[in-house]
Amino acid sequence: MAIVMNARKEGQIATLLMLGVGAIIVGVLVFMFAIVIGMRVSGSGGMILMALGPILVVAGVVMAGIGVASGHSVNRAATNAAVVNLENCYVVARFGINETGEMLFNDYDWDLPRMRYYVRLKMPNGLDEEFECSYELLSQVGEGMVGNVQVKGRWLGSFTPVPRV
Repeated sequence: MAIVMNARKEGQIATLLMLGVGAIIVGVLVFMFAIVIGMRVSGSGGMILMALGPILVVAGVVMAGIGVASGHSVNRAATNAAVVNLENCYVVARFGINETGEMLFNDYDWDLPRMRYYVRLKMPNGLDEEFECSYELLSQVGEGMVGNVQVKGRWLGSFTPVPRV
């Protein structure tokens, strides 16, 4: 099976990064609040907050670091993947993304400079995965078609339609 970033894994990595950044922000705010409280109140409340702040910051840095490392390892594995042949893949969507990040679905918009072309396939195992491809390949692929594909990481190298009977 091709090693690519699927939507579920991407969501998990994004959630981990956001939780990490959130914990860092909350940790800094708690620590600053503890300093202000510690100056006014004598007791253990300010000390607990002073300890909680750095713990949250460290936990946030660890979570964000794990998210970045996980995303990097998935990306590296996809880049170094071998060529894989997959049969009976269903074309869910095809689209282009222009230089400003707009997603374009119409064929007449696709001759713009610096366009990137993508095909979303439903794999034989049931997962939807997105592959980048060339314009020439994109113009051969139609939504709703079933075919055999050749992929290398995140790159769709070929698509051979299989007639439905």
